[in-house]
Amino acid sequence: MQTMFSMSKYIRRNLKLWIAGLFIPVFASLATNIFFAERLQKFSALLLDSQMSFAETVVMLSAALLILLLLSVIDDIGIYLFSLFAITTENELRQDFYSSMIHASLKELQQFNRGELITRYNTDAGQCTGIVSYDVHGMIYQVSVGMGYLIAVMVYDLWIGFIMLALGFGVILMNYLLLRRIIVAQTEIIKANEEYTLNCSNVIQGKMSIRQYSAGGMMTNKIEASSRLACQKEYRYVWLQTLKILTSDSLANICTYLLTPLACIFAVYGYISIPAVLFIHQICRYFIMYTQNLGTSYINYKTHELSYDRFKEVLSMTDEEAERGRAEDKDFPADNSVSFERVSVYYKERRILNDVSFTIRPGEITCLAGESGSGKSSLVKALLQMVDYQGRICIGDRDCADMPIDILRGHISLSPEHGDLFNTTVYENIQFGNLSATEQEIDLAARKAAITGEMSFMQRNAGENGSQLSGGQKQRVSIARAILKNAPVIILDEPTAALDAVSEAKLLDTITSLKQEGRCILIISHKESTLRAADRILYIEDGKVTEKTG
Repeated sequence: MQTMFSMSKYIRRNLKLWIAGLFIPVFASLATNIFFAERLQKFSALLLDSQMSFAETVVMLSAALLILLLLSVIDDIGIYLFSLFAITTENELRQDFYSSMIHASLKELQQFNRGELITRYNTDAGQCTGIVSYDVHGMIYQVSVGMGYLIAVMVYDLWIGFIMLALGFGVILMNYLLLRRIIVAQTEIIKANEEYTLNCSNVIQGKMSIRQYSAGGMMTNKIEASSRLACQKEYRYVWLQTLKILTSDSLANICTYLLTPLACIFAVYGYISIPAVLFIHQICRYFIMYTQNLGTSYINYKTHELSYDRFKEVLSMTDEEAERGRAEDKDFPADNSVSFERVSVYYKERRILNDVSFTIRPGEITCLAGESGSGKSSLVKALLQMVDYQGRICIGDRDCADMPIDILRGHISLSPEHGDLFNTTVYENIQFGNLSATEQEIDLAARKAAITGEMSFMQRNAGENGSQLSGGQKQRVSIARAILKNAPVIILDEPTAALDAVSEAKLLDTITSLKQEGRCILIISHKESTLRAADRILYIEDGKVTEKTG
């Protein structure tokens, strides 16, 4: 019930659609089947008594047909409305999932691999939707309609009604006995599909390396193994479904066929009329069918709860901005110098940075150098409040930990080492730096980042993570985006690593002009020619920072 309570907010968001989509089909189905059974009984009684002419028979059937068609249209309208509710809810779940990823801290988000997130977004969202739509609809619908049929039969004969009730409970119990095994099978299928998705994602991401190192056979074996595992889990699920057909479904069929002979026996001994047998046959058949569907709906609900537990792990991630509280002062400091005061960063038990203290001043270029894994990126992440740290990081006289996230990051331009490009055009990738920038401003930022050539390059699709661009092109696009942001603090991670000498010289001229504008510039680089352009060089080694004047 905790799952239903958590998901009930999506019902409240679209309450009218949910109520209309749920109860209109209940009314229409109940009314249709009871009306049809009652008409069939009355029609049979009149035929037995020979009280109807052919014309009267046609009129009676035509009227019944019109009423049944009307009830069918009402039923279809209810189903349509409920489908709208399901579509709307699934879209809202996906939006909440996306919003949670966007606002979660990097530390929390990194606990999930790509395959997990893709599976949860694509598959689990739809499964969660079923909880408040088709699962609830299935249970309430089956119970409501089934109880209506039960009452209708009991009005004709109490004993047959009680027999029908007992058989219905038998069908439900048989379904319940298979519940745990089916849920376990579904869980295993989800995990197996997740592993398969991850392996496929790895193949797409590492397509160049796979070919370079002739690893196609190894990756094929991994995908085939995960595919076989998923197939085995599906086989087990199919077997359990077959077992369900052989047991609970068979019992439901037996019950359906059993009740009609019982009603005939009652009719022979004069307890009910022969036309009433037709009524009981129709209603009992529907009752057992809906009872069987109730068990199926409950199994689906318990299965979808598993998806919700996985989906909730992402939805429940902490909003990093809300976690920090609301800051009163939303202005960025006039003094844009960046000070690290005894900053330490830990990854689990390993200390990456140890009591690091230094200041990056406006109007100068500071270079940060050190071996891979020495902590350069950790310093940048700490400044952007993306990792936990000890000590203080200040811009001017304000502690970054007390600043609103959007204000802090909105005034820092970062060009990461690997670009972080989106699967859209080069032009739009640059535009992300400032979505309100004009075309002239975007072109100017591109030129400052040494992007030259025809307009066709700006309209080229960068591909996933810049896969359609060369290393140098990706780097220049990322730098152009950082320049377009026009922030007082600029961080460039290995900005010239993939550039030729001409492009590097042009970019360093741009960085020099930004320094002269009073920007606070931090460059992370190993390249000697780039280090020569720095006013100050900081070296990180063994978690400590030492300074060398350029």
